[in-house]
Amino acid sequence: MSHRKPRRFFFGGTDTEVGKTYVTSLVAGHLVGIGHRAGVYKPVASGCERINGELVAEDAVSLWHAAGKPLTLEAVCPQRFEKPLAPPQAAFAEGKEVSIEQMIQGITPWEQYSDTILIEGAGGLFSPIANGLLNIELAKQMDADLILVAENRLGSIHQVISTCVAAQSVGCEPLGIFLSHPKNDSHESLATNPQQIERYTKLPVLGTVPHLGNTNSVAGIQSILS
Repeated sequence: MSHRKPRRFFFGGTDTEVGKTYVTSLVAGHLVGIGHRAGVYKPVASGCERINGELVAEDAVSLWHAAGKPLTLEAVCPQRFEKPLAPPQAAFAEGKEVSIEQMIQGITPWEQYSDTILIEGAGGLFSPIANGLLNIELAKQMDADLILVAENRLGSIHQVISTCVAAQSVGCEPLGIFLSHPKNDSHESLATNPQQIERYTKLPVLGTVPHLGNTNSVAGIQSILS
């Protein structure tokens, strides 16, 4: 029996540091918990730490552990750069260039392993991930469904609406939104943001992920798996 082609989800952020890795890792853990083989792929990472002479991407480690350490850490993130800059600039600082071909081909090892592949971008949805290529353009090239991650804070309604409108303008409609709370703080808008975002975007908020949350907070991913 041939292996069914796995569904691909691209997790893109409204900005950098909004909790993409946090949410994607929890989704991976949730899928594993309900019996799925979750593939995790971060095509490129910058700001990596050098450990024993090897560049290690903290985000990739988080994804890999959450998914149960499938395949290898190298397969999770094959292109890694040290400078804490956008990937094209981080690569340039090392006299290199982010390989678009390698980003596309790097998902191949996950095809046979996975029931679902979770792809995490680098930076905001409209930030460059390679020379001449934005995150959202990579999502389209990879034929992946878009999941938007935003930090749940005052101002997130505008950020989510504007990012959704921009994504729709280039033919990439998000399937749903996760609101992440990566910081241990609070504001009265946190409770009302999900309803307002659903009202104005007409898209489902798949979950609000609290600070130090667990996989139950991302169970809404199951509503779009089929």
